Amino acid sequence: MKNKKTLSICILILMTFFTIISFKNVFNNINYGLDLKGGFEVLYKVESLDGKEISNDELISTYKAINNRIDTLGVSEPVISIENDKIRVQLPGVTDEKEARKRLSTPAVLTFRNSLDEELMNSNILNTPGASLDYDNLGKPVVALNIKDNDTFYKVTKQVSESIDQLIVIWLDFDENIDSYESQKETCGQNGELNCISSAVVKEAFTGNVIIEGNFTKEEAENLVDLINSGSLPTKLTEISTKSVDANTGIDTLKIAGISGIITLVVITIIMSIFYKLSGFISSICLLTYSLIVFAIFNMIDGVLTLTGIAALILGIGMAIDSSVVQLEKIKDEIRAGKKLKNAFKEANKRSLVSIIDANITTLIVAFILFIFGESTVKGFGSVLIITIIVTLITMVFINRYVLSGFVNDKTNINIFIGKVKPLKERNIINHSKKVITTIIIVLTLGILFAFINKINFGIDFKGGTNITLKSNEIIKEKQINDILENYEIKTVYKNDKYNIEYIVKDTLLDNDINNLKEQFEEINITSDFSVISNVVKKDLTVNAIKAILIALVCILIYISIRFTYNYALSSLIALFIDISLIFTFFIIFKIEINFIFIASILTIIGYSINDTIVLFDLIREKKKNDHKMDNKNIANICMIKAVKRSILTSLTTIVPILCLLILGANGIKEFNIAILIGLIVGTFTSLFVAPFIWSKLETRSETRPKKIYDDGPEEKIIKGINS
Repeated sequence: MKNKKTLSICILILMTFFTIISFKNVFNNINYGLDLKGGFEVLYKVESLDGKEISNDELISTYKAINNRIDTLGVSEPVISIENDKIRVQLPGVTDEKEARKRLSTPAVLTFRNSLDEELMNSNILNTPGASLDYDNLGKPVVALNIKDNDTFYKVTKQVSESIDQLIVIWLDFDENIDSYESQKETCGQNGELNCISSAVVKEAFTGNVIIEGNFTKEEAENLVDLINSGSLPTKLTEISTKSVDANTGIDTLKIAGISGIITLVVITIIMSIFYKLSGFISSICLLTYSLIVFAIFNMIDGVLTLTGIAALILGIGMAIDSSVVQLEKIKDEIRAGKKLKNAFKEANKRSLVSIIDANITTLIVAFILFIFGESTVKGFGSVLIITIIVTLITMVFINRYVLSGFVNDKTNINIFIGKVKPLKERNIINHSKKVITTIIIVLTLGILFAFINKINFGIDFKGGTNITLKSNEIIKEKQINDILENYEIKTVYKNDKYNIEYIVKDTLLDNDINNLKEQFEEINITSDFSVISNVVKKDLTVNAIKAILIALVCILIYISIRFTYNYALSSLIALFIDISLIFTFFIIFKIEINFIFIASILTIIGYSINDTIVLFDLIREKKKNDHKMDNKNIANICMIKAVKRSILTSLTTIVPILCLLILGANGIKEFNIAILIGLIVGTFTSLFVAPFIWSKLETRSETRPKKIYDDGPEEKIIKGINS
């Protein structure tokens, strides 16, 4: 045992040392998104020029074409993603938004020229796609051109075959002032930064599809195919939403998030050490390692960290510490039952593992739904949440348990190891459920009244329009702003402070409008950021938001029904519905804006609240299995008493980082943090008082319901010697 204790101490020291020295290196390699680095984002709707439905091949070709255009902007970490029939482009660090827009939206121009740079043909002679990868008889990679205008191609190739050098040069975005074959012939097709992408000798005229040979590697041939297709792309890009973020805003937000993270870890360490002594301190060390591993994995998958990603990480910290609290509370339960620490530790590990896995799987379901249905920032939130759940099981369950086991033996001082184990006070907690439910009904009724009086404050994500964020080192004069925006309908004004004001206008501003307004704001020393949402985006966001919430609820219902019973699942669903309704009610009463990030917070609370409820239901299921004679109300009450401390403690540790972000002023996710804060408070009450109360009623009703007796017809009379 001494050797195992020594090993546990060594592991703790190594974890702490490795985490501290690695944090800086890990953070230096993080790719930051627009909201943390500043830059420009645009969402394009991709349409086919022939009016037909856009194909997957055309989308991929457009994606590659946009990627080639971005290379010329010098953006180090661009993010391009296909979202159904749309393509989202994020350019962190871009300062010249006007130039970025121009290069992205201007289609690449493919031309065929002779060695004297005279244009012979353009992309009109090609089909879609214009080129494809093929192989010759020897299996070597070649590029196949898919010719549409055979007559023109025949005339041109015949003319070239009769010329002196018999040369056709393929150019992408030929610039007469810069480009010439004479200056680039040595590097044509070899240097990706030049516009000369291929040169070929033509010895005879061609009437159909042709092959370009050049001793290509497969990678070189694929690159040439992409370049040719990007210049012969028959698609139209329509800008349907944009977003620009000032770099200074991102830096300030990143500092706030960093400070919040440090405060969170310190506060959690103090709280855990007070309540659980040595075990709590060890769990806090594991939590520090947990944070490092999450960031390291995020770097390995080339993830882009955004504000919502940081929020998911901080939320994950609360869920990670909850896994530890569940285990430690079960150890105390076993000690109360009269077991020695060693046996109590072993039994608690078995009992808590099921609860932790069930609770995390339900949250994982929500995370996957966020990842699948969310747009870029919400998708980022979902990906970080998935990582945090997996890392929680590794660090806070297996590593934490192994380290703790080194300190457990029959001579261990229980008070030092886990704190005082006091007997649970017998209280009739379940009787408070009716009061809680009555209060909830009153609040929801008020919410309905306010919805008619105030109306719901939907943001531009759901109503369309333009969000204009203005910042200045001097006090912003609203009259000057109103004069500049006099031609636009202003819907809402948010005064964050005298130097930071947000305007929401009903109009969906175009490029020219935005550039014109930016110039006017610059003249009065004001920095402006614009976010534009069109009607197309508004419709898709609304449908996807409703779909995501419904799918999350259905998946959770199915999972709990399988793992527990239908009564548990229905009780959980009712509690979740109350959680969602109360958050909406709070936003309606206080007229807080509801945007798409708000929907992410709703899904997060669904996952977090169900996590809390399942841990309590696991206690109820276990108690009911071991004590058949006790009525359901008493079973629920006893388990509620056991769960009170854990629920409150977990909620507190999760609320700390959210409060830090709100107090320090992380405006980019303000609505998200408010929703999470309200959801955590409401979720604690519904998990403790509503879900078990409803379960006890449903379970009692199921057990007392008279069973249906089936009449099998008249009973046959037995007569000896005849039918006996």
